Amino acid sequence: MNKSPYPLLFSTQVLAGQTLKNRITHASISPRFGFHQGLDPRYLHYYVNRAKGGAAMVVTDPIGISPMHGLERLCAWNDSMTDHLRRLADGVRAQGSVLIGQVQDTGRGRHVPGRSFSSMGASSLPDDLSYTMPQPLSVAQIQDFVAHTAQSCQRMQTCGFGGIEVSAGHGHLFHQFLSPRSNQRDDAYGGDFARRVRLLIELCQAIREVCGSGFIIGVKLPGNDGVPGGIDWQQAGLIAQHLVSSVHIDYLTYCQGSHHRSLEMHLPDDSYPRQTYVARIRELKAFTPDVPVMGLGRITDPAEAEAILARGDADMIGLGRALIVDPAWPIKAQSGKASEIRYCVSCNTCWKTINNNRHMGCDNNPRLAQSNELDVMLEPAPHLHKVAVIGAGVAGLQAAVTAAARGHQVMVWGSSAQVGGKTRLMAQLPLAESMSSIYDHQWMMAQQLGVTFQLGVPASASDVVAWQPDAVVLATGASMTWPMDLPNPLQLEGVVPDLRLAISDLLRTHMRQTGTAVIYDLDQTEGTYAAAEYLRDRFDRVVVLSPRETIAEEVVLVMRQRIHRRFFERGIEVKTWVDPVWTDRFENEACLQYRSVFGGPLQDIEDVAFFAYSSARRPNNALYLPLVAAGLNVTMVGDCKMARDVLAATAEGHAAGMTV
Repeated sequence: MNKSPYPLLFSTQVLAGQTLKNRITHASISPRFGFHQGLDPRYLHYYVNRAKGGAAMVVTDPIGISPMHGLERLCAWNDSMTDHLRRLADGVRAQGSVLIGQVQDTGRGRHVPGRSFSSMGASSLPDDLSYTMPQPLSVAQIQDFVAHTAQSCQRMQTCGFGGIEVSAGHGHLFHQFLSPRSNQRDDAYGGDFARRVRLLIELCQAIREVCGSGFIIGVKLPGNDGVPGGIDWQQAGLIAQHLVSSVHIDYLTYCQGSHHRSLEMHLPDDSYPRQTYVARIRELKAFTPDVPVMGLGRITDPAEAEAILARGDADMIGLGRALIVDPAWPIKAQSGKASEIRYCVSCNTCWKTINNNRHMGCDNNPRLAQSNELDVMLEPAPHLHKVAVIGAGVAGLQAAVTAAARGHQVMVWGSSAQVGGKTRLMAQLPLAESMSSIYDHQWMMAQQLGVTFQLGVPASASDVVAWQPDAVVLATGASMTWPMDLPNPLQLEGVVPDLRLAISDLLRTHMRQTGTAVIYDLDQTEGTYAAAEYLRDRFDRVVVLSPRETIAEEVVLVMRQRIHRRFFERGIEVKTWVDPVWTDRFENEACLQYRSVFGGPLQDIEDVAFFAYSSARRPNNALYLPLVAAGLNVTMVGDCKMARDVLAATAEGHAAGMTV
């Protein structure tokens, strides 16, 4: 008898004769650990850990299925990496899970800077995002590609893979053939609806023919690509219906957005509702009632997943970012420990790192892809110490949790009465509430591990020395600096607050105010734009001034699109290549104007009721030298070391906890 609090989620399911232990699938994502010197241990750990954590199926990142892919991916188009394929499949299968290899080609699609000059596509039409111009595949090339793909899938099957998933969405090659916008061929693979779907059908038929009925074939289709002249929900359902009438498909799933201004739809953040696309997925499911459909898109909680299954919205649950953050999500849910899940905060740092050609990172999982990723208690330290952590933000909390998990006695000092630091301030702003999950989980773990806290009183060097620690982790954050180039004839430095201080003051009241709020943006990070949204709720008008070419230059593309879209929708004005200028032309009363950084006349901003600057941050490391002078071993982490992002804070906090 299934005693799980989520009986449907942890019920078995049979696909292609293979019994899956539950309804949870790790959705494909590219961890970017590379294969240049063989299978990177982190790549193997990543996928095996998701299987060990309880996912019934684990879908890989795209496997190399054609000579067009060279050896830049885990290769299945020849025998060069069969040992790696077997190791990966054996590792996942040993945990009771089924490994699914993703079949995909990016075609003309590109969402990193620059253009590709070697891409293939359906037609000679530029990519909607990068403007990469592909060379159209000839009929002979299409047929060769289908044959190579089928042979690659057969090789994966021989190596122990339980199936494959054809990724025909996201603006990649198969999507480009499906969409009337990107496929303007007039041959057997383009023109009318049936010919646009032909490549996908022939591909699935070829795979089925060589791999047989006992091999899972799943297909990820575009749901709504958000592109004018592209594929909408109705067309997606018709594509699915036509596909499954032509070849046996074991499951379907749907993705959203494309390589276009709709890319942000692919990874919905806090500006989107939870379970973002579930209602639409239920509608799509009606087109193919005999084929299991996987729900996908900002599903983060097991209760949400259980309700989706109970309503019949979907038959399976796909978890991407949720399993990046916590591979043990399924085990914790099944065992009644959902409160211990580390939740995804929808920040898309994972996507940012992999699209900057770095290995995948996660704000809320500093042990991502490590061999001990699922362990609560870490390997005990060889010598147990007293560890003082100064600062109760996410860097300090992570250091404390990691050190305590290794057996050290840990004391945390925090100047605020609450933990979380600047991340807590961020979480109080619109579209950032999920960030609270980082410090909430750290706080819970710290309590369980016996960490002691002194909160609400700033620590002095004498306080720390008096405790007689063996090691100190300094995590005291950073403060915004006065903009050096801000014209300041009225001596406003020290009078005009930085954006953090100004927002903190506003959060203490709930009154709407009249007039215009102005932000001088030199920071270019998410917090500034969350603050702008908050100010739009409080003031009649919001203006963001920046001396840079655009705003949000430090923000990952999918989030940058969202920021620009919401600013447009909400009427938040942006003026770039400008600096603010304070004058006293009205009877010595301060007046805010702005001017192009290249010169020219001053422009007025009417009725300014709020002004704050968001600027580069200087580390708050005043305690470092006194503590070192007292003979203490001090490690600085997070913004106290150098102001960066949450990913750096939690990563360095964990590293410090592992080395003290």
